[in-house]
Amino acid sequence: MVVKFKSGEERVIRSRPVRYLDNLYVAPFPNPVHLFLSVAIEHFNKSEKIKETNFPKCGKKLGDDIFILDIEENGTHECYNHYIKYRSSSIVMLVSSLEAFLNHIIPNDYKYKTIRKENGKEREFNFSKKKIESGSVSFREKLEKIIPEIKNNGVFWEKLTKEKENILNLYNNRKNIIHLKTNAEDDLKVYFDAIDKMLDLNIEESINSTITFMNNVTTEFIKYEE
Repeated sequence: MVVKFKSGEERVIRSRPVRYLDNLYVAPFPNPVHLFLSVAIEHFNKSEKIKETNFPKCGKKLGDDIFILDIEENGTHECYNHYIKYRSSSIVMLVSSLEAFLNHIIPNDYKYKTIRKENGKEREFNFSKKKIESGSVSFREKLEKIIPEIKNNGVFWEKLTKEKENILNLYNNRKNIIHLKTNAEDDLKVYFDAIDKMLDLNIEESINSTITFMNNVTTEFIKYEE
């Protein structure tokens, strides 16, 4: 549809209307990369606010530096539950924004040539964008091989070593969350490895590394509000 702005400028927008009570509500469809990234940041900020504001209010002192949150009928504490919820959601949405960004910047006519083993023999493979997006090429390979090739910059990651390390660590955390392993001796140990890593992850650092990476690929792709 064509929208006319107050300045008089007319612009074609793509929209997917939302129907509610027999009415259609129309707005420009947001860039998914920006949308997912904003959700990741929003949920991280919510988790931090819960930790900084709610934990001190709800915790009962048990030792010099230990506070316990009351166990409620649902088996946990509401504040702790929301803290976990927003942290895990932030991680998942942050990786979703990265995956959407990687697929978005690969040109439609791009072919990725690589050598792989098949039946014990090395052979050359050519992957189209469709194949790349379908999972034939790993997230790590997209970062380490395809991005430098697209940018025609073989040393793309030389000054972004820490950012790449943070992004790969983030990706592994997301994989742990959505593919939770339950092989444990008892119920108390189920999920603990994944949850430990999720709680220890520096999400703020992951967000900053993601934004730095995106802006090094596409100048000012992410802009901060003043």
